[in-house]
Formats: sequence, structure tokens, C-alpha cells
Amino acid sequence: MKSVYVGATTSGTILDENASLNQFYAFTVTLSNNKHVRFVAKNDEADSIDWHFKYRGRQLTLQYNMYNGVSLFPQNVKDQRAVQELLAQLRGRPMVH
Repeated sequence: MKSVYVGATTSGTILDENASLNQFYAFTVTLSNNKHVRFVAKNDEADSIDWHFKYRGRQLTLQYNMYNGVSLFPQNVKDQRAVQELLAQLRGRPMVH
């Protein structure tokens, strides 16, 4: 798994380095439908989109970046294990388009 530097205290894991914006939205649908995730905040910048959500009580962020593809990262470095668990589940599940 490839990591991407996100900020001073957290780093994320790239789900798909070559993902398009449509694939980002497919990940959001998969999370909503299969993991019953509810997105609580969304940030839209010129070159990236961040969607924040809770997964098993952990604050996580799904990010689309035009340079790095789609990444998943914790908002707290202690929650990196939840990221790895969710990544394993997402990679083993077909995408909803």
C-alpha cells in the first residue's frame, strides 16, 4: 500500500492512484450503501475534495486529489488501524457505479 503525506500528524493510504473523480464518487456510494457511513462534512478545493465521516466511532476522511487519486486517512493518527481495516474491506468489494 502506498502512503501519502496529509498533514503534520496524519498520513493516509492511497486506495487508487489513478482514480478519476467518478471513481471517488463510486467509493462514496460503496461506503454509504455497504458500510452505512454518513458523510458529515465536505470540503471542495480546486485540486482536491475531502469527505469526512465516522467509521466505528473513528473520524476518517476520503479524499480525491487530482495528483494522488483517492486516499483514505484518519483525522487522528491513533485511528490508522481503522483506516487499514476499512481499506481491506473496500479493496475486496466490487465498486458500485
